[in-house]
Amino acid sequence: MKKKRVVAKEIYTLADLKDWHDVDPPIRLGVFGDPVEHSLSPRMQNAALKHCKIGMQYARFQISPDELREAIDLIRKPEFVGVNLTIPHKIAALRLLDLADENVKRIGAVNVIQVESGKLHGFNTDGRGFARAIREVFSVDLRDLRVMILGAGGAARSRRCGSCDRAPMRKGKFRAAGYCESLFRKSAEAC
Repeated sequence: MKKKRVVAKEIYTLADLKDWHDVDPPIRLGVFGDPVEHSLSPRMQNAALKHCKIGMQYARFQISPDELREAIDLIRKPEFVGVNLTIPHKIAALRLLDLADENVKRIGAVNVIQVESGKLHGFNTDGRGFARAIREVFSVDLRDLRVMILGAGGAARSRRCGSCDRAPMRKGKFRAAGYCESLFRKSAEAC
């Protein structure tokens, strides 16, 4: 009897992780977010995996904030390699890691979790990626720019910390009812 082939879904959920059924090639990588349907990561990552002849897939996982702890615990089991994190999980996931690199500790946010022997290792590549894109696309070093970062989430923290040791931020320049001052203090302490 021929085994029925399971087709990959567009978006997986916590319920799917709890009752995991592999597809071919198997899903071993993904992105957790809420919302996550906008993510182009699967398209890019799967093209790279296919080009490099790596026999696995990358998928989207719609995971709400109250499901994050359980979802992260579940990726330890079905042979996952790792996941990326997007809105709103980059800060909350920090406390769920077994190990965090110095960059994650400094920023206070994680966007990459590598699963190795059941242990969760956290990394943050947002700041470095942002700085590299500015350097390569615009041929400009961040040290030569005055930058205003809007936002207070994990990506904003990483971009702030990605340049904090290179260019001083003028904290009195932008204020909105004390919010920017508070954000500056928090991100400077993280750096």
